[in-house]
Amino acid sequence: MTTVTVNVPVAVVAPRGAVFAASLYSTIASGLWLWRQTRQARREAAGRAAEAADLRAYAGQIMNQDRRYAADLFAAADRHEMG
Repeated sequence: MTTVTVNVPVAVVAPRGAVFAASLYSTIASGLWLWRQTRQARREAAGRAAEAADLRAYAGQIMNQDRRYAADLFAAADRHEMG
């Protein structure tokens, strides 16, 4: 006669609070990601606005010499600021 031993592993139960902890971590991580994306978008917009303001100041300086070129610079500043 032959004997076969079959090992049946014990069912593993998730630790208490694991689902809650994972949900909390996911919520915090997605919140931080959204905050970072918003902050980066604001920085980029502020940088574009500052560059456009500098270009408008330059266009204002050369308005008396060449009105057409100054108008082109104003339009370029508007397009740059819009992104």
